[in-house]
Amino acid sequence: MNKYIAIIFLAITITFIAITTNYAHEHENISTKDMERLTGKSESQLKEIDKKIIEYIDTIESNPDDADAHFNLGILYEKKIKYNDAIAEYQKTINLKPDFIDARINLALVYAERNMFGESVDELNQILKIDPQNADAYKYIGLAYYKTGLMEDSIVEFKKALNISPDDPEIHYCLENVYHSMGALDAAEAELIKAIELDPQYKEAHVNLGFLYYEQGMFDKAMEEFKTVIDIDPKFAQAYSNMGLIYCEKKMFDDAITILKKAIEIDPTLPEAHNNLGFAYWNKGLKDKAMREVSVYKGLIGAK
Repeated sequence: MNKYIAIIFLAITITFIAITTNYAHEHENISTKDMERLTGKSESQLKEIDKKIIEYIDTIESNPDDADAHFNLGILYEKKIKYNDAIAEYQKTINLKPDFIDARINLALVYAERNMFGESVDELNQILKIDPQNADAYKYIGLAYYKTGLMEDSIVEFKKALNISPDDPEIHYCLENVYHSMGALDAAEAELIKAIELDPQYKEAHVNLGFLYYEQGMFDKAMEEFKTVIDIDPKFAQAYSNMGLIYCEKKMFDDAITILKKAIEIDPTLPEAHNNLGFAYWNKGLKDKAMREVSVYKGLIGAK
């Protein structure tokens, strides 16, 4: 739910939008290169996962009632973005061991990843029957409600989670997203500040706080947050892209080009970085380079 910013630069039309992470879907017959990009894992790491999958399949063939083996196999399938297989293994785990809360949590999260929010909430409610003080269950119910537009219900669930676990920065981060969606910017800012107070290294919270300041035209404060993100994680490409856009807002196009190239060097598949770079090039009069970046952007988002 962390927010990235970009100028939409197509047919010389300029609009502002928030770029958010997309849910991944089931991937079959996908290339190794694309799998590396989607999972964030190297080819050798993916091969090691495949090796472990085979090992767990062999274990299950010898002992079909090994709940832990089914659970671990489900985790490995998740890492390969094989969500249908992961769901099947988590369900088998729960059938063998109904009080296996971690398996139920993982199953609920995979359901949410597949936009099966009703199934996710049902599973999380089963957890609360087993453990009524499970803060994660309330948190993930809140997320499901948020994703389906039930903002008030989402707030109720997040506050239940906070009553149990008041020092969980992720819950404050989640609440910020709800308040931001409702236009309650002061409340959103307060939740992000609390999340950062609890975890100063929480880079996603810094990104969202920067975005919040950016929306309100507080470019210097936004820039400070994105610089903090880079201090925490020098490979966080979106922070460089967001900084590039702020340089564009300030008409500092040379600085924008330099830092946007850095974003693309880190992550060549980051659409908004190409888009923002195209905007910067256009304003420098480099129209051929600008349109080349727009073409890359359109290819990455699947636009024609």
